[in-house]
Amino acid sequence: MLKMIFNAILLLTCLVLVMGLCVLYFYRDPERQVTSLDKGILAPADGSVVSVRRYRAGVAPTLNKNGRCFRVDELAGTDVLGSDGTLISIHISPLDVHTIRSPADARIVYISQIRGGLKFMRDADFEFTNERVSMVLETAYGFIGLVVVGAPIASSVKMLKAMGSCVVAGEKIARIRLGSLATVIIPDKCMLSLMLSCGNRVMAGVTVLAKQSENLVIKEECYTPRNSTVAERLYLIFLAAYAVLKQVWTRLWQFMNLSIGARIFAMYLPPKKRS
Repeated sequence: MLKMIFNAILLLTCLVLVMGLCVLYFYRDPERQVTSLDKGILAPADGSVVSVRRYRAGVAPTLNKNGRCFRVDELAGTDVLGSDGTLISIHISPLDVHTIRSPADARIVYISQIRGGLKFMRDADFEFTNERVSMVLETAYGFIGLVVVGAPIASSVKMLKAMGSCVVAGEKIARIRLGSLATVIIPDKCMLSLMLSCGNRVMAGVTVLAKQSENLVIKEECYTPRNSTVAERLYLIFLAAYAVLKQVWTRLWQFMNLSIGARIFAMYLPPKKRS
């Protein structure tokens, strides 16, 4: 009996330790040498390029072939990004660094927290119905959009810069908790030719995403489905367990504070008079 209890405690301790290591790894935010670039923009997030899509007359195809087309202003929440351009989508896996960096020297002219659901990437309409944060950066090339789409588990985006802030290329502008997709919206009038294609790995503030050119080079559209690995799924289990335990602890703490507050309040109430 004692051996079973000891083994159970040992197993629980190991699980808690692994969960703690997973959480520490998830919240890592290493410093890095930002690439110096005169005429171009950098990747805003770590991950893999899963899609390069053209939008025409403000309309773009979805990531999922079975989904309907959508308007870019529906995705970004604003109509300042022109009628024609390119969408570059970067999948941010659970194992990637979850810090968003500015792709160029810019001023943040628009930020919108768009409420929505928390669907998986395989859902046809997840990209423009999920909870997401949309930003518009005013750069030397024109307006560039950046949309961070949330993931199904405890997703949130914490902005590190306010609207109106001036930032330099590679500067941290947001921190995401289990974001699944970062999409850069580049209007054609910016004259930025894409340097990457589907399947390429990128690092925020390091990898060159596009360069300015006199003659705009249009990349061929592509889409590479991204399936999570076994390691990512196991990692997600521990992160989900942490998120649940955190919620339970928060609710319990609030309940305890309410109970203590009610008792203190009751102590100062005048005693009821007997009839």
